[in-house]
Amino acid sequence: MAVPVTGPDLDPGDVQQPRVVLGAGAFLYMLMTALALGWLWLRDRIEVLPAQAIGQHGPWLAAGLGLAIGWCGAMVFAVLARRVQKFRAYAALTRRVFNDVGEVAAIAFVLLGAVAEELLFRLAVQDAIGVFGSVAVYVLLHMGIGGAWVIPVSLLHGLALGLLVHQGFGLLSSTTANAIMNYLSLRRIQCT
Repeated sequence: MAVPVTGPDLDPGDVQQPRVVLGAGAFLYMLMTALALGWLWLRDRIEVLPAQAIGQHGPWLAAGLGLAIGWCGAMVFAVLARRVQKFRAYAALTRRVFNDVGEVAAIAFVLLGAVAEELLFRLAVQDAIGVFGSVAVYVLLHMGIGGAWVIPVSLLHGLALGLLVHQGFGLLSSTTANAIMNYLSLRRIQCT
């Protein structure tokens, strides 16, 4: 789940003001969206947005595949959160950040994050340097935020979403997968 974290140790006590963290995360996601659209516009590639929005296989297949991959990603995260200490700590931090946030605000944050990440990584960056370059940038950014332990997960996550777009399923599939995985993971974390 792409929630701003406080460092590689992921101590749940590190978050003093969860609403400030969520506000900073929302601001970061808006900057990511502006950066993606601005970069496309500066490169005269803004026309790829409508072409990549749904993809070549239609909205039903794109959304359905995104839903299935998002659900699988949430199940993988659930297993890792039960078995790996770093994931348990991440889940505890996420629970603390989202503890007093209402359902509508949580959904809005998840959707904003999914749209921003997919516009930046799977559209703008992938259009400029290809799927593997996009995955590398995605992994490096997440590693810089969470530490080296996030490399395997962000690599798998970035590659799965990047390949969805690369194979013609469009941003609808990758954004759906991202949002579903994060929302289901958040719901599971809040309910445990």
